[in-house]
Amino acid sequence: MIKINLLPQQKRSKSTNVEKGAVFFILAILLMLGSVYGVDYYFSSELSTLQSSVAAKQQTRALLEKEVAIVNSVIQELKDIETRIKVIKDIRLRQGLPVKYIDEIVVNLPKDKMWFETFTINANGNIALSGVALDNQVFASYVERLRLSKYIKVVDTRRTSRRAVDGLGLVAFECSVMAQEYFENTNTNGTTNG
Repeated sequence: MIKINLLPQQKRSKSTNVEKGAVFFILAILLMLGSVYGVDYYFSSELSTLQSSVAAKQQTRALLEKEVAIVNSVIQELKDIETRIKVIKDIRLRQGLPVKYIDEIVVNLPKDKMWFETFTINANGNIALSGVALDNQVFASYVERLRLSKYIKVVDTRRTSRRAVDGLGLVAFECSVMAQEYFENTNTNGTTNG
């Protein structure tokens, strides 16, 4: 059976559309507020995570700076020790030089032809000599041998003169000898072998 409604349709009120719009508007505002709150919550948690990470890294940095300061002080101590060792090695190298200088002066001395009367050496390796020789040739050959030495830098004859000693006519001399540092075969502990 078919029913036919011949009654006029009731007009719906417009208030339902306004109510629906208001509900959608409120829902949209609530959704937007929820989204803003969610985004704010997310970024706040990210910010707190980053801040705690920064604080942990700053704490680690402070610890590492203390360690670096300790390492730097140890490095400085090692440099100081190396400087002291170098000074000691230099002193050990140089402490034998006066003996080398004197040895060069004495080894080159002609036997029974030349004699020293005074012999002085200062801290700089400058040596002052005075004495007598049989003749000028003996003194000149002695000076030439000294000039060939690797430990002697300069030989300066100040004066020579004739002098009678026990009835013999000898040559009196005064000279200064400037020594120079020379090291050969230096080993690791600062001494020389030669």
